[in-house]
Amino acid sequence: MLRSTSDPVTASALPPDRAGRKALALTDLCTLRPMPEPVLDEIDAHLTGFLQAAEARVRIQAALKLSQCDWAPLEAVRVLAFDAYEVSAPVLSHSQRLKEQDLLALAALGTDQRLALAKRRSVSNTLAERLSGYRERDCLAQLFVNLGAQLSALCAEQTADIIKADAMLQNALSQRGSLELEFAQALYEAAGEAVSALLEEVCPEALAHLDATGAAHDEDSLDDLGASLSDELHEIDALNAEDVLRATQNGRADISDHAVARLTGLEPADWRQALRRSPVRVSILAARAMAMNIDHAHLFFEALCDQGRAHNLPADAAKKAVGELYQQYSRDTARQALHRMSADGSIH
Repeated sequence: MLRSTSDPVTASALPPDRAGRKALALTDLCTLRPMPEPVLDEIDAHLTGFLQAAEARVRIQAALKLSQCDWAPLEAVRVLAFDAYEVSAPVLSHSQRLKEQDLLALAALGTDQRLALAKRRSVSNTLAERLSGYRERDCLAQLFVNLGAQLSALCAEQTADIIKADAMLQNALSQRGSLELEFAQALYEAAGEAVSALLEEVCPEALAHLDATGAAHDEDSLDDLGASLSDELHEIDALNAEDVLRATQNGRADISDHAVARLTGLEPADWRQALRRSPVRVSILAARAMAMNIDHAHLFFEALCDQGRAHNLPADAAKKAVGELYQQYSRDTARQALHRMSADGSIH
């Protein structure tokens, strides 16, 4: 049993300087050599208490040492990881003691924490997807150049619209030397010709695979199929706004675009052009023109955001925008506004 003059429960009652000295002494003891788990657990309880009572400069020193120790006491490491960023940075970037659930929780703390996590020696699919979901340029660049980061198809889907417009991110991907096939294929499907030169350079097998399966060349046939299906449903009065929502949520733009056009009276090309010009307003007006209920209108907008076809808004702001436009426009006036957009490139 480890002997100590301080109980871990009462460590917080120590003056910060004394707690700091004890924390650093235990930190040094921990990093000397691996210890049996029961001994490490006993140290962990005391060290955690002393760290919580110590000054920030002491916690910074402890974090630097423990972040490089593969057998560091787990709870002490977690306390430091969830501390202020000036303390936690080395633990976030280097410590192998943190569990996956810890890393996912830490990703929610802030931009600095996410950037540090993207530098880790190994970044799992799950963590890479969580980091990609925040769509932060610097974090994405770090993630892309990190050869230990596993980039999945979902990573590509979440970031394709940013990548295709950002030379820095394209350059970061090119520095990987090669791309995971699943990621490369999803990136091509989402960003198309905008990243074809990049994929030709770093993942030619992805384009070869797409060519072999016809996936890169069947966009027109999918579009024709979507048009035919929408026409047939419309002819028997079976096409409705719920079909549009379902197709959009399933990522079937080939069907949903023609269904939207049918229900609003626009040409598919005009709907797509209007959506590019003013994605937030146009998507909500289209929902109103199709007689979607207000809850489905919000889901429709969210689905378009998920596909990178509309700008993400905070949930409260999105609901507010939907509510305001639904108050301002009836179904007919929303339809008229969409047609004006098609005619003169602006919505009044």
